[in-house]
Amino acid sequence: MYTNLNSPVTSAPHSPTPVRQTNGKNTKASVDFARFVRETFEDAYGHPAVVSATARAAPRSDVVTVEFTSVQRDFARDIKRRVSNYAVLRVQDDKVTTLTAGSPSDANGAQKTCRSSTDPSLLAVLRSAGPTERFVEVWSNGALVKSVNVSDKHGDFYGDSTFGSLAWSSDNSHLVYAAEKPEYDKAKTESLTDDDDAQALEDGSITDDIVGGVAGLADPRRYKLDSDWGETFNGKRPPVLVVLNVRNSQVKVLAAPPAVSPGQAHFLPTRSGAAQRIVFTGYKHSTRKHGIVYCQNRPTGIFTCDLSGVEVKCLYSGSVRSPRLTPSGRALVFLSTPVGGPHASTSELVYYDLETDAPSILVPLISKPLECPQELGGTRLPGGFPGLYLDQLPEHPWLHADDSSQAETLAFTSTWRSTNVILMLDIQKRLLSLHTPIDGSASYSVLCTASSGYIVAKMSTPAMPDSLMLGQAVLAEHRRKDEENGVHIKWHHIHEPAIDANISWRVVQADSTEKRRSTECILVHPTAPDLSTRFFWPQSCSESSRPLVVLPHGGPHATYTLDYNVLVTGLVKLGFGVLLVNFTGSLGFGHDAVLAQIGKMDTMSIDEIQDAVDSIHASRLGDPKATVYMGGSYSGYTGALLAGLVPGFYRAIVLRNPVISIGDNAAMSDIPDWCWAELGLPYNFESPPELTPDVYSRMWQASPSRLVDKVRDPLLLLLGASDRRVPPPQSMSYYYRLKAANAPVECKIYPSVGHPLDTVEAERDSFISILRFYAAALKK
Repeated sequence: MYTNLNSPVTSAPHSPTPVRQTNGKNTKASVDFARFVRETFEDAYGHPAVVSATARAAPRSDVVTVEFTSVQRDFARDIKRRVSNYAVLRVQDDKVTTLTAGSPSDANGAQKTCRSSTDPSLLAVLRSAGPTERFVEVWSNGALVKSVNVSDKHGDFYGDSTFGSLAWSSDNSHLVYAAEKPEYDKAKTESLTDDDDAQALEDGSITDDIVGGVAGLADPRRYKLDSDWGETFNGKRPPVLVVLNVRNSQVKVLAAPPAVSPGQAHFLPTRSGAAQRIVFTGYKHSTRKHGIVYCQNRPTGIFTCDLSGVEVKCLYSGSVRSPRLTPSGRALVFLSTPVGGPHASTSELVYYDLETDAPSILVPLISKPLECPQELGGTRLPGGFPGLYLDQLPEHPWLHADDSSQAETLAFTSTWRSTNVILMLDIQKRLLSLHTPIDGSASYSVLCTASSGYIVAKMSTPAMPDSLMLGQAVLAEHRRKDEENGVHIKWHHIHEPAIDANISWRVVQADSTEKRRSTECILVHPTAPDLSTRFFWPQSCSESSRPLVVLPHGGPHATYTLDYNVLVTGLVKLGFGVLLVNFTGSLGFGHDAVLAQIGKMDTMSIDEIQDAVDSIHASRLGDPKATVYMGGSYSGYTGALLAGLVPGFYRAIVLRNPVISIGDNAAMSDIPDWCWAELGLPYNFESPPELTPDVYSRMWQASPSRLVDKVRDPLLLLLGASDRRVPPPQSMSYYYRLKAANAPVECKIYPSVGHPLDTVEAERDSFISILRFYAAALKK
C-alpha cells in the first residue's frame, strides 16, 4: 500500500538518476535528438480536430450538405487556426458518394455561426475583426445581405459552450447572442460641458448621485469589483444577452437578472400572436463567482424573458444546462447535475412541458451500471448503462427517422466506461438506445443532426485522428427484444484519415479479485520498435523492456477515452508505452464510483495508480526500471504525493500545474470549493466557509507539500503563469524548497498561459522539455 503519509519510505527498485548536465555544450547527438523530438511533436499535433458541424438535406432526401469546422495548429505562426469546409454527399444503396468537396477556408474571425432552422439558406455569423471591431453578419444563399457593426454596443462575443449563444427566432426577424456587457466610461482628459439641467447647490452640499462618466470622472461602476468567471474567462466582463432586429438593424443589450449571468439562449416558439420570448441558462452567484469551466455542479436555473429582457421567469432551479426546444415546440429538455460536491458527475435528463409548466425526469441518475436492460422512471435503458456523462447536448440534437418524421429523438454523446458513445432517446417511446460499440475499438461523438434522418458524427482511436461519419436513421428492420421500436443507424465514412499502423492499444480491466469495477486503464504502445522509437526503445529490445509513462487524468472527475490524444501519440511514436489510468472517481462508471472518491483524494487514487502500474510490470508490458510519471492538475497532485511516498519507483516525474498545497490553493483558486469538496468537507456557495486552522490542518495532511523533504527523484514542473485554477505560487514555493534541499528539480513557467498549457508555443516547448528530461533521467 502507498497511502499512509506517516509510513516509512518504501524500498526503491533502483537508485534515482540525477539530471545529466551538459555544461551548455550542444553536441551533434543532442541537437539531432531535439530536432527529431520537435519533428515528432509536429507530426503528432498537426492533425486537424473537428470541433463542430452542421448538415442540411436537399429537397432530394438522398443528398445532404455537411459543413464542418476544424482546429489545426499553425506551427509557423504559433497559433491555432479555425478552418471551415463542406462536402455535398449523395447517399444511395448503402453507399456515400461525394458530389462536391469544398476548399478549406480560414474561419478565425468567426466566433460563432448559426443557420436558421426554418430557412436553411439564412446564416448568421458573429465576427471579430481585430481586438475592438465586432460585426453581426447575415448571409443568404452564400451572399452577404447585412453586416451590423456592434463594436460600440458591447464587448467581445461569448463563443464558448458555457455562455456562448447565437439563435434565430422562428420567423427569422431577430437574433439573440451573448457578449460581454458594455464597458463603463473611463475618465476623460478633456474638459466636459456642464449639463444644462444640473443645478448647483449654493450651500456647498455634496450628493453622490452621479451616474455615468461626467465632469471628467470615470463612471463610478467602471472599477467596481464584478469578477469574471475564472479559468478561460480571464479578464472578460460578465455576459449579457443581445437581441438584434434583423429587419431594421436595431441592437438591444438586455439587462441580466440580478446575480445571474445568462448564456445558451434560444427563442421559444410563439403561439396565437403571443410576444416572442427567450429561454436561457442563468448562472447564479451571490457572494462571489466560482470558476465555471469544467464544473457542472454550479447553481443555475432555466429562465425565460421577453425581447426587452423583462418579464423574467425561472422555470427550473438546480445545476442545469443545455436547454433544447423539442421539435414540436411543446417542451424543453436539459441536463441536470447535483449542486455542489464533485465538479462533474452523473447527469439527469429533464423534460419540461411548457404548456403545463411540469418537469419530469426522462433519464435518472444511475448509481451503478445496469447489469441488464431495464425500465427506470418510465424509460427503457440498455444493459450496462452507467448513466449520463456529458458536458453539453449538441446544439442541433434532434433526429427524425425517414418514416417517422413526427418522432422526437434526441441524439447525443456520453462517456461509457473508457469510451465515448452515441446514445439516442426516443422521447415518445421513452426508449434509450446505444448506437456505437463499447468493445474498446473506438470513441464516437455526435456533431449535429439534419432533416431526413441524417446525423453527422466523428470517430477516432488512439491510432487515428478524427474521422467524419454520416449516419442515416431508419426504423430497425430486425429488432432484438431489447430494441423494441428503436431507430437503426447506418453509418458511412465521409473522410477517414490514415491509421498509424505502429500504434496499438488495449483496455486493461481492473483485477477482478479486487472487485474495483470502477477502475480501468488504457495502454497505448508502439506495435513494434522501429526507426522512430530508436532513442527510447531500440529495435533490438523486447516488449518487456519498453519504457512506460504512467499518465492518470486530472479532475479527478474526468475520464480517459479511446479518442485520439496528441500528447499520447507523440510519446508512443518515440517508443513509450503510455498507461492512461481511470481510477475510482472517473466518469462513466456510475454515480457511486464518483462519490466513492470523495474524502479519499490522498489515498484511493494513489493505491489504484500504483496497483495499475504493478499489473503492467507483472504482465511484462513495460520496464520497471524505465517507468516514468506524468500528471497535470489533480494527477499532478497524485504525482507529487508519489514523489514523496515512493521515492525511487519512478525514474522521473513531470508535473503540469499540480496542486501542491490544498490550503494555499483554497485561498487562490477560482474554484476554492474543490478543496473542501474533494476532502468531504461541507461548502456553501452563498456563504463560503472560512479557511480555519483546523480545516487548513486537514488540507495540509493531504498535501504533497508535507512530503517535500522525502523527494529525491528528478522532477520537472511545468506551469502556466496565468493559471487561475491552480495558481503557480504554490508550485514555485515547492520548487524553491526542493532547490534549497539540492533535490534534482527543474521548473518552467509559460507567460500568458492558463491551466491547460494549450498555446502552440507552450505545447511545443513542454513536449520537447519532457522528452529531453526523460532522456536524461533514463540514461544508463
